[in-house]
Amino acid sequence: MSVARDISRQTSRQTATLTASQTAVTVTGGFSSSTVEVYLNGAKLIQGSDYTLNGTSSITLTQGASAGDIIEFAIRNSSNSGLSAVNTSEIVDEAVTADKLSDSSTETENVQRRIAAAWVNFQGNANPAVIRDDYNVSSVTDNGTTGLWFVNFTRNMANGNYCTQVTQHHATGISWNVGPSVSTSDVSYVRVSASRDGGSLYNSEIMCVTVFGELS
Repeated sequence: MSVARDISRQTSRQTATLTASQTAVTVTGGFSSSTVEVYLNGAKLIQGSDYTLNGTSSITLTQGASAGDIIEFAIRNSSNSGLSAVNTSEIVDEAVTADKLSDSSTETENVQRRIAAAWVNFQGNANPAVIRDDYNVSSVTDNGTTGLWFVNFTRNMANGNYCTQVTQHHATGISWNVGPSVSTSDVSYVRVSASRDGGSLYNSEIMCVTVFGELS
């Protein structure tokens, strides 16, 4: 996984020793107003008060220097090369994908394995089931039998060896001896069930399904 480098490594510095009454100082290589900081004998100067910009290649001091004064320029790299894993298009809504979080073959536990590959909260006693909220779930379909549903993934899993956790909420007054379970794990869906009263299937009021695993 590429990581952001220390931004200080992307800042170049240069100094100039001034003569008496000198005001104009050239910056080798140029700069932009947002990337340059100016110091006089170690004290930071304020743009517009202590100095003004002269294009993108030099500055003009408000007061003439004393002989031997030292100006230092700190110029940040504005090319974003210091953030090798980042560009502005990747920090807006829906632009960060699971693949961009981490897909390093050298990490035993990369970020993709630490977050849910899919999850859904749906109303099981509605016909058809109603999704309240989800991630990477395209639909929840009835299996044709009470208490059985297919949770269909928007993006398939890499294989069927993923881990699924199922929880349920039931109406007051119902006795439960058996909880929810997973009956089939496929790359495109997982089939879950809810049961009660010694094992009989039941359309639970709220079903929550969370899947951890590798996406295709």
